[in-house]
Amino acid sequence: MTKKILLALVVIALAAVPAFASVQNIKVGGSIDSTYLVRDQFSLITEGDNQNLFLTQTTLRVDADLSENVSATVALLNERVWGEEAQTAEDNDIDLNLAFVTLREMLYSPLTVVVGRQSFAYGNSFIVDSGGTNNNISGASGLSGVAEDLTLRTAQDAVRLIFDYNPLTVELLASKIDSNINVTTGAQNDDVNLLGTNLNYKLGDSWDSVVESYFFARIDRSTGIDGSTDGLKADTLYVPGLRASTNPIKGLNVQGEVAGQFGNKATTHTAGTARVDNQDRGALGAQLITNYMLPFEQLAKWSPVVTGVYTYTTGDKNPDYTGAQSDDYHGWDPLFENQASGTVYNTLFDLTNSHIVMASAQVNPIEDLTTKVTGTWLWLDKSVTDGTPGNNCFGTSCPFKMRQPNTAAGISNPAVTTNKTIGYEVDVDLAYDYTEDVQIGLNMGWFTPGEFFTAANNEVASQYLANVDVKF
Repeated sequence: MTKKILLALVVIALAAVPAFASVQNIKVGGSIDSTYLVRDQFSLITEGDNQNLFLTQTTLRVDADLSENVSATVALLNERVWGEEAQTAEDNDIDLNLAFVTLREMLYSPLTVVVGRQSFAYGNSFIVDSGGTNNNISGASGLSGVAEDLTLRTAQDAVRLIFDYNPLTVELLASKIDSNINVTTGAQNDDVNLLGTNLNYKLGDSWDSVVESYFFARIDRSTGIDGSTDGLKADTLYVPGLRASTNPIKGLNVQGEVAGQFGNKATTHTAGTARVDNQDRGALGAQLITNYMLPFEQLAKWSPVVTGVYTYTTGDKNPDYTGAQSDDYHGWDPLFENQASGTVYNTLFDLTNSHIVMASAQVNPIEDLTTKVTGTWLWLDKSVTDGTPGNNCFGTSCPFKMRQPNTAAGISNPAVTTNKTIGYEVDVDLAYDYTEDVQIGLNMGWFTPGEFFTAANNEVASQYLANVDVKF
């Protein structure tokens, strides 16, 4: 018996030799990011939701080149609040954050295939980013119910096919957002999938102009499961769009993007008489960005940069679906956008039914120190009527919701009016490069509610983040 065991071990060892020998290069790295977080009045109510805590996010990443055209990446992640080891079941978890294989020149030279849990982003992340809106793609983490919007768990399980026909790059995406029921007894098909194609073309002119077109589709069959008898169809969202970027003069970059949305919005309505809604979608989103590095010689040592961004997303006059089933839905679905991270308003509000104007100025007053001041103003596209909970507004189906990353519920329903002025925010950011691997940062933000909110939800929300980020 002993000889058989020894023989089996020898066979296993010999079989493993080619796997080890095939590794040409291994790179091990990671980061330790420790943050001191202070947040106050994120519910816009006086007293009652103050946060004052430390948290640490640790990543460990291994990249292995198996051959000239094959590589594998694995990254582990732990996120925890100091001194609260048992606050949630995930506090001490080591999560698999990345796990993908890259196959270059697959079948023929222009094709690269990336398979597994991976990070990706398209354009300015206005439509699709693996992190998702307010990081809601992340699922459970050690920051759940504490500050989930700050999680680094921002990857998706996907397959990407990248065709490099320089100057044209074509990319196909298929991502599994949620498998739901994996073992079925009937004809159920309840998955949530993200599919898309993205074309990026470099014009090759003196302005370094780039044109990008895309088409993304989210198919959510968890609402209208095959075989259901309630008449609810699958929730579908189709997003065609176009983005362009150019540099007409030295230091100036101008970008424009426009996208539409159509499909079926599936909603179960329980107010009064229970029913389902299958509404035709029809929404529009657009964005204009200017970024200018000032060319004046007397300011050159400070590397001054000014930025302006205008974002528009359509709203719906009746987002609570209280109208007839035949009503179309015109509210913009944020899909998996990932913009304005680190700001208070981005944490509280989804990117929909909005006009957003942002202006910022950035300078390097001394070597290795970057300072930035940002002002943001927000208005509704469509007024919200009868928006107070209890007045034609039912539970979490209220027409205006705020995200609350510091609570288990994650959502609150503020008292609002028909006024369109959401409010404004001021942010101050400082980043000091202590060494090329160590950065010390400070973020301070204050969101002041506008007349859209009643006196019950009219307090200034503030945020202070001080962090030390070490990469190795």
